[in-house]
Amino acid sequence: MKSEPLHDMIDACRPGHDDLDQPEFSELAQALSEDSKLQRVFARSQEFDTTLRTTFQAVAPPPGFAERLLASLDQFEEEPAVADVETAVEPAKRTSRRWFTVRAGMASLATVAAVVSIWFAMPQQKSTPSDRAVAERVDRWNEDFDEADWQRIADVSSPQDFPAWKPLELRSDDRWQWVLKQRTLCYDLNMTPQENGEIVRLFVSKPTSTEVFPPSPPAGYPSPNGWHVGAWQANGRVYYLAVYAHRDSKLLYSRVIGSRINAA
Repeated sequence: MKSEPLHDMIDACRPGHDDLDQPEFSELAQALSEDSKLQRVFARSQEFDTTLRTTFQAVAPPPGFAERLLASLDQFEEEPAVADVETAVEPAKRTSRRWFTVRAGMASLATVAAVVSIWFAMPQQKSTPSDRAVAERVDRWNEDFDEADWQRIADVSSPQDFPAWKPLELRSDDRWQWVLKQRTLCYDLNMTPQENGEIVRLFVSKPTSTEVFPPSPPAGYPSPNGWHVGAWQANGRVYYLAVYAHRDSKLLYSRVIGSRINAA
C-alpha cells in the first residue's frame, strides 16, 4: 500500500483508542507489524496528538501568546510615514487594531480549545459489528498467518487465558500465534480424528472502546472463505470462534458451541 494512505490512517488514529483493531485500519495494523520506521512515525503522531489534546483541555492560551501575536503583527504592519498632523491619531488606531487582533485571536483559541475538550470528553458510542463484518475480519486474520510462527503449547506456554472448554480443552499438541501485532491471540486446536479436514481456531482479544458483542456464542455466520464464525464477549475478553470443514462448517460450529463453552 502507498505511504500516503497509511499516513492518513495514522493521522486518523486517536490516542488512547483501539482504532487499529477496526477493519478500516487493518492495512495500517499489518504495515506497522512489518515496518519499524512506520512504527516510529505512528508513535510520534500519537505523542503529538496527546500533547495537543492536553494543551487544548487547559483552555487557557499558552504563555506569551499575546506577545508573539503582536510581534508577528508588527512584521506586516510597516507603513510609510504620515503627515505630522496625523501623528496624534495614527498610534491610537494602530494600538486599537493590535488589541482587537489579540482579543480575536485569544477568543478563537479559547473556542477551539473548548470544542476539542468537549469532543474528547464525549463518551464513544459502542455498536455491535454485523455478522458478515466479523466473518470477513476473521478471514483476513486466517490469511495473514505464517506457518513458521506457530508455537506448540508443549513447547511455549500461551500468553493469554484459554476459556474452559468441554470436551474441547487445550492440549499440548495445540498451537498458538499472535495476529495484529500482538493484539489478538489465535489458538489452533488439533482436531482428532480429522475425517473432514476439520480446523477449529479461537481468537482472543481485548475489547475495544467502540464495539460490543453478545455475552455467549451466537449461531455464527458463513465467511467468504468457507469458515463459520461467531464472536462473543465475556470476562474482559472478546472471543472469535472460527471452524472449517470440507463438507459442513456450520455443523462443526454447532457441535463445538454445543459443548457448553464457558469463558475463563
